Amino acid sequence: MRNTVRILGIDIDNIDIEEAGNITKNLIEKSNKSCKMVVAPNTEFIMMAQKDKDFFNILRNAELATPDSIGVIIGGKIQKKPFKQRIPGQAYFRKILELGEKENWTFYLLGGKGDVPKLACENVKKIYPKVNIVGYHEGFFEDNSEQEVIDEINRLQPNVLFVAMGAPLQEKWIFKHKNELKVDIAAGQGGTFDYEAEKVKRAPKFIQKVGMEWLWRLILQPSRIFRMIVLPIYLLKITFTKDITKGKFDE
Repeated sequence: MRNTVRILGIDIDNIDIEEAGNITKNLIEKSNKSCKMVVAPNTEFIMMAQKDKDFFNILRNAELATPDSIGVIIGGKIQKKPFKQRIPGQAYFRKILELGEKENWTFYLLGGKGDVPKLACENVKKIYPKVNIVGYHEGFFEDNSEQEVIDEINRLQPNVLFVAMGAPLQEKWIFKHKNELKVDIAAGQGGTFDYEAEKVKRAPKFIQKVGMEWLWRLILQPSRIFRMIVLPIYLLKITFTKDITKGKFDE
């Protein structure tokens, strides 16, 4: 039975990184290419979901939802249900690669622009030399090539499909093709490929530890300011809403 904390209608698993790996392993072993879905809700996800019913329902129905932001951690504390650990997307990505190396899982990376997925694969192989990445493709393809990508994924039938297109596009893409993708799990990965390809510099460890990575990303990418506006709105909402477990589409 899942141990979750509900924040504005979105259920998020209260787990640490080791448990996330074990749950993923269990999903893969039982999936039989039925495409179980892994999401990583953060503050932006939760606020987007209050305006987008489809996205709300996709997040609500994922088989695994990892806690991926300081805002989520604060939401747990307010309910006196503290999360065991914040699990950034890249941390989950690397944990699954580490496990996959031991378990002989196969991987496909879909997402990023241009040479990002290629560089990400090359850098990953330096860290996990035995990991079996069977394919990759950038995530910004033309509609007429989308089916070719899906056909390639289905021909290779990876255990794990990582999709890095940004939210909510990546989650909606996975959900749209869930019934035709011959993979065991598909996990949204946001900007992870950019980090792995070293196109974007990750915040220093001490900044990550205090939960201020969002500020670091804003300094590096000032255009994110418009996305960051949701952060204070979210904090006000979870602080002053009578029942912060209820989301827009629960009402």
